[in-house]
Amino acid sequence: MFYVQGEVAEGWQDLYLQQIRKNAFKPLKPEDEEEVSEGWVPVERPLQISFDLHTLLFDHFINLGFRQDKYAIPSALLKAHVEEAEREYMIQNDKQRLSKFEREDIKIMVKRKLKEKQLPRMKVIDMSWDLQKGRVRFWSQSSNVCELFQGYFEDTFGLKLLPANPYINAVQLEPGPEKIEELAVVEPTNFIEGLPAR
Repeated sequence: MFYVQGEVAEGWQDLYLQQIRKNAFKPLKPEDEEEVSEGWVPVERPLQISFDLHTLLFDHFINLGFRQDKYAIPSALLKAHVEEAEREYMIQNDKQRLSKFEREDIKIMVKRKLKEKQLPRMKVIDMSWDLQKGRVRFWSQSSNVCELFQGYFEDTFGLKLLPANPYINAVQLEPGPEKIEELAVVEPTNFIEGLPAR
């Protein structure tokens, strides 16, 4: 979970819809140099990339899917195909050795052909932003994916996200200045220390 820092903008519906469209998912193509693509999709229709307020707004919640597609060509398979293509190129062009640029061109060509034969792996993670409470739920435990999501959220909505932890959760309850000072010096406690081994 994350806490949203800052206030929702005036007239946010049109502004956020425009920003979501700007940061929407863009499908990968085999000829693209990029092997990973990520962005927003409607939460209930991850293959769609068009948005209106009805696809993202549910009562006082903005719900979106964060989609990440990635080409994953096994390195051993790529290496075998590249070596085969290099041999064929050397025979066809009566060459004993290849230059660095020829090798790079062959690898790019082989990679493109392999990408044409497979679909990228698709991962969609749901996000729900409670506009009234200023909380965002994102259903991933991966720190890398959470950091990536955090960047997309902040770029899209112009608001900072604060990842939840025990201290932040306690501060969000607004306990008062004295309690906040006490919380700042709290040390973690091991509750299972000294238990007999089984």
